[in-house]
Amino acid sequence: MNAQEIATSNWPDIVHEIMPAFSRIALQTKSVTWEQESQFAIQALQKNQRLAECSAHTVQNAVINIAAVGLTLNPADGYAYLVPEYNNQAKANECQLRISFKGLVKIATDTGAIKWVKAEIVKTNDTFVYKGVNQEPTHEMTPFGDRGDTIGVYCIAKTVDGEYLVDTMPMSEIIQIKGCAKTQMVWDKWPDEMAKKAVIKRAAKQWPKTASSSALHKAIEVINDSEGSDFDDFANLEKIADAILMGIDNDDKMEVGEVWEETTDSEKDYLWKAKTKGGFFSQDEKVFIRDSITAFRKANEPAIEGELDEGNNSKQ
Repeated sequence: MNAQEIATSNWPDIVHEIMPAFSRIALQTKSVTWEQESQFAIQALQKNQRLAECSAHTVQNAVINIAAVGLTLNPADGYAYLVPEYNNQAKANECQLRISFKGLVKIATDTGAIKWVKAEIVKTNDTFVYKGVNQEPTHEMTPFGDRGDTIGVYCIAKTVDGEYLVDTMPMSEIIQIKGCAKTQMVWDKWPDEMAKKAVIKRAAKQWPKTASSSALHKAIEVINDSEGSDFDDFANLEKIADAILMGIDNDDKMEVGEVWEETTDSEKDYLWKAKTKGGFFSQDEKVFIRDSITAFRKANEPAIEGELDEGNNSKQ
């Protein structure tokens, strides 16, 4: 038995452990079946050695997410894929559910809130006229010539009532979102598709809600978990960074330490990236932040210990 056969020999049993959970969730979306999706998952694991080397629980979680979003793993459709990614902290390959641009569009229309949705890239040699959030824009281009560099992306959705909902995203925002992404290689390889996916994620927040909207929101959550935050998350990061930089300018370590302690782990990961990779702080600013965290924690140790003692006394 070769290395790949060893890696994949137990996957049918491991995948079938989650059948009850998958089936229970799939009853809500009624878009996928265990019989089909379990086989698609096993086939993918048997064909891809890196995928077969992923930790079992990440594979199981990814397959369960298929039931939650209601998108098939059928490679002929190209809606969703199981993708191996190396986690530097865990020192292991982890399986991610990757939802394609086509898959996100399918979920959006399946919700029933919109009749159709499309996203298009705007290039420097195109003629694009924005007419407001409720009117279809004019976009003229020469599809077979040199359209130039990408300068933005837009999304048009048509509701069941016949109204248009338009969202636009300039290149500056696309760059910011890419800077926050966990999947830089994917952005480099398919920049237009990733930009389209980004604008649809943001636009979806303004679409009418239906009984099936939870599937779309779950899909966006899955995309954010595997690929990185959307623009609203980035805007929040900018606010956090501004507060920290203001504290640094005022030489206020308590303020900086408090702001940092109130951020989530994922926000800290994004904020701490090098500036060349979308981060916010210089090396000197990072030194100040580290000192501020230490000072803030030290200053608040008595209060924390007092809270613990008070809690223990209340239990006696």
